[in-house]
This record gives sequence, structure tokens and C-alpha cells, in this order.
Amino acid sequence: MYSLPFILGRNSHGRTSVIVNTRCNGAAGLLADASANKYFNKTYQWVFWGVGVEVKYLLPLELDYIGPNAQITYVNKTSNDYCLWDIHSKGRHLQSPLQLQLIATVTNYEGSSYLNIARDIFKLQSTEYRGQFNGITLRGASVIDQEDITTNEQIEAILSRSTKDSGVAAFIKYHYELVGLLRDRFNFSVNFRNSRGWAGRLGNTTFRLGLLGVVKRDEADIAASGAFNRLNRFAEFDTIHQSWKFEAAFIYRFTPDLDTHGKSGNFLAPFSKAVWFLILVSLIVFSVIWKCYALTIQSSWAESFLQSFAALCQQGLDPIPKDHSSRFVVITIFLFSLVIYNYYTSSVVGGLLSSSDKGPATVDEITSSPLTISFEDIGYYKVLFRESKSPAVARLIKTKLSSSRPLGKIPVFAHIEEAVPYIKSGGFAFHCEVVAAYPLIAELFDASEICDLREVSGLMEVELLNWILPKNSQYTELFKVAMCSARERGFVERLLRQRQIRKPTCQSLYTVYPVTLSGALAAFFVLICGIIMSILMLIIEIIYVYVVFKRGQQFSIVR
Repeated sequence: MYSLPFILGRNSHGRTSVIVNTRCNGAAGLLADASANKYFNKTYQWVFWGVGVEVKYLLPLELDYIGPNAQITYVNKTSNDYCLWDIHSKGRHLQSPLQLQLIATVTNYEGSSYLNIARDIFKLQSTEYRGQFNGITLRGASVIDQEDITTNEQIEAILSRSTKDSGVAAFIKYHYELVGLLRDRFNFSVNFRNSRGWAGRLGNTTFRLGLLGVVKRDEADIAASGAFNRLNRFAEFDTIHQSWKFEAAFIYRFTPDLDTHGKSGNFLAPFSKAVWFLILVSLIVFSVIWKCYALTIQSSWAESFLQSFAALCQQGLDPIPKDHSSRFVVITIFLFSLVIYNYYTSSVVGGLLSSSDKGPATVDEITSSPLTISFEDIGYYKVLFRESKSPAVARLIKTKLSSSRPLGKIPVFAHIEEAVPYIKSGGFAFHCEVVAAYPLIAELFDASEICDLREVSGLMEVELLNWILPKNSQYTELFKVAMCSARERGFVERLLRQRQIRKPTCQSLYTVYPVTLSGALAAFFVLICGIIMSILMLIIEIIYVYVVFKRGQQFSIVR
């Protein structure tokens, strides 16, 4: 099969040279196929034997894939010499003219050929030489989820602001800054077009919507946006850079009622049920042993139990046992209670002072918590809810988002400026790109409130975003090399420090949270049970005394 897609396929290893005799009848169709399939790139070195054919007829404007990455050598003939020309353009699809630079001439003299090199071909085809675009205007694309944003002036005004704008993701403005680096490096301008979202498809078709659709259809040369990593996108787009770490999470302020494990100051929390049961059994065993050792002392079982309980609570004994066996039992009880008490108090104090592991820590715990949740009003959340098949997302929608909200409540989709005061008040979680919320949080929150902040990721993946171009773009190689150079020289790191604001630091050494009613309920339960038991015992004693007294009276009357 003598066709370009077959000959110049993936089996062609390394750099391939293609020599075209342009005087052949099929040359025009072959060059049109080469342009349509984007073969005028760094992989293929083309040589056009153009003797008798002018360049403007050989490469008309219809062949729009001739750009700064083209490696084309054109050969024509004058009266005495053959001339070899390097041909490229800054963007033929943008009506940019062809640029010819003389490489060498071949002169015939007395039957011999002499090669006269004018310029180094590798230098002519290098990024350094072709890095001057002479003010050409490239087609740009970006995403601003706002109404009536149609002109390039509106887009540039929004993206150039250093502050957060509604409907504009933080990584959009960062990639706009990267576009600025390339504009300064290559001397070009950009005419942006706006999309309301990143992805999506038209019905059940394969027609892409949003920014990805614009780039895939080669309707934009550069995008002021990143794109998520997806396996099917590697065959559709070129990646020229990765540096922005996309991290979105639920942000909320912890309050004691949000303890998902039910252990916020819980009276019984330091020990499990098995430990409490063994302590009770040990108390009973100690009481029985003590009673058996103290047979000579006139005491009831209740007194023995209360003595053991007092020793376990480290309240002392009265009277102090005289025999050695009883004293050994008492010492054993005191030592046992000392160890148990130290474990108990250290667990309680450590639990009250530590705050890093408190509150909902997963998406499912957020779903089952009493928190009201909202999301930043931006396009990728709407795509997530519409297309995600995750069970966690389905449960979240059903539990938190399906019911309507009353007037005066924050809506499901809100802006960060509206949401941060709700986060400060507590009982509310907001999902957004975390670096976009940090500046406002640092401005509105005090030191203790910053320490109460919690973040729960998992709804969206944490990943490095791809800066994409159309597949086999004529600018891919140049822009990729330029971004590598910008990273090495520290320009990328400087922009990241400016745009990726760090989380405000907790200045407080520790935060003590109050014991909740559910946590102290067990202590009140013990108190109430003790009071009830004491009342019952009092009633039993009164009845017992009354019965004994009646019997005594009856016995006296009988006598």
C-alpha cells in the first residue's frame, strides 16, 4: 500500500527522510495528504525536488499544517546553481507567510560540483532560531463559568486579575500565567474564546463539548487551562507541561458534635466494654476474697463490697485490716487501681488535647454527618454529578443534595466568598479547590478557628494537571522545550508560590474541646443508677426495720 499513512506509520523508527519529486503528477495530492495527516513535523525530514516549480504553487495556503516545527528542504535551480532552502512558517493556518532561508548552493564548475554551505541546517531548524513569532496572533481557549463572557478583552481582564473570581478555577489563572511566559518568549499574542466548561459530550455522540472539544477539533492553538489525566485523552491531545497539583476537598470547621466515633469526652471511651466488664468482675472477686479473709471481723457483704470499691477508687480504708492476708489483698487492689487510673486519665487527657483525628475523615462520613454541604459554582462539579458512577457520589447526592433548601440557606452551588463565613460559623462543609479558599480563610479566621479546620478529600482525585495542545500540534515541540527551560530557570516555581497559597498555620499549641452531652451521658447514668439503688436500699432497710419492729411488738404482747 503506497500511501503516506501506511509508509509513515509507527513502524518507521527514528527520524525518517522523505524525498518528493514535485514534477510528478501525484505530488500535489501527496503533499496535501502530508498536511492533512500532520506529517510536516520533527519526525520527518522532507526534501522537495522543486526544479521548475515555484514554492507558492507547491505549498499553497490550503496546506495549512506548515509551522515552526516543519523540516522541509526545497531545491530549485538558477542558471548556474542548485539552491537548497529551508522552509517553515509561524502558522500557515493563521495565514502566516512561508519563510525561506538559504541553506547551501551546489555549483557546477568544469564538470565538478561544489557545495557552498550558507547556514547550518540544524541551527535553522532549531527552537532558538524559530522562536520569534513576530507578533502573530494565536487562537486561545479558556474556561470562565460566567454569563456573557464573549470578547477577548473580557477574558483577559478576568484572567489577569490576581484575586479569585467566581466561576474561574485557580488553575485557570495559573495556566494563563504560563501562557504569558510563552508569549514573552516567542513574541505572539492570543485571541481567546471562552467555554463554560471543560468536558462533556453531545447526547450519545462522540462530539466533545467544552474546552476539550475546542482543542480536539484544532480550533485553538493554546489553552489557558489544565486538563485531568484520562487514558483516552493521551490519543487526542499533546501534553507540554505538568506542574499544577489539583487538590479539591471538603473544608469544614470541627465542633464537638461532629465526632463521628462518638468519643468526644465520653466517660466510658478510654476502656472498651470488655475492660469495664473485667474491672467489675475483679471488684466482685476482691470483695469475696476479702470477706473470706476477714471472717473474724463482724461485717456484711455490702460492707466488704463498699470497702473494695473504695480501695479501687483510691479513697482509703477504715478500719485498716490487721492480718497480713487482708493487707496483701488491699495492696493488690491499690496497685491495680493505680495502673488502671493512670491508663484512664492519660487516655482522657490525650483524647481531649489531640484534634487531628477528630471529625468526619471520609466522604461517606461527611455524607452521614449533620453537616450542610455546598460546592463551588464551577463546571467540573456539575459534570461530576452527571457522569460519575461512584457509589459514594450517588449516596452523597441522595442524602445531601436531593432535597430542596429553604430560603435564606446557602444553595448547593455557591461562591467561595459566600461559603467561608458559613464555614467559620460551623456545621457547614464546602467543597472547592483548597488553594482558592486559603486566602479568605486567613483573612477571616482567628488562630483558634484555623486550628479547627479540617479537610476531607476523596471526592475528586488529587493529581497533576496536563497542559494540553491539539494532537500533533505544530507548536508542541517548541512550547515543550520552552517550558522545560522555564522550569529549570525557576519561573514555574515562582508562579506556583504565588498561586498555590499554603494553608494557614495553626498557631495554637493545642485545642481543648468541651465534653458533649452524649460523652458525659454515661457518667450521669452511673450517678442516677447509684441514686436509684440507694433509694431502693433505703426502702428495703425501712421495710426490714418496720417488719422487725412489728414482730418485736407482737412477741411482747404474746408474753
